[in-house]
Amino acid sequence: MEIPATLEDLCYTPALRLGELIRERKLGVVEVADAFLARIEAVNPKLNAYVTVDPEWTRREAEAAEKRLASGGAVSPLHGVPFSIKDLANTRG
Repeated sequence: MEIPATLEDLCYTPALRLGELIRERKLGVVEVADAFLARIEAVNPKLNAYVTVDPEWTRREAEAAEKRLASGGAVSPLHGVPFSIKDLANTRG
């Protein structure tokens, strides 16, 4: 499988494949996070699927994940792959 060519392709790439591309350094963690944030921003006004999105936290965590990867330490198969959690209760406030 090739590297996803578009934002749409990237957002539909299986998680294990994204992890593989990140570990092989064919995709950056921040690059992937930004693509998913852009997709959320583009479709969430219509879908209203996300209540709480925290781009600043996401980018900080992505940068930290890139640093861990660059240090050469062991990482999991899903290291740096974005995910969302369904919140059933208020997560802020």
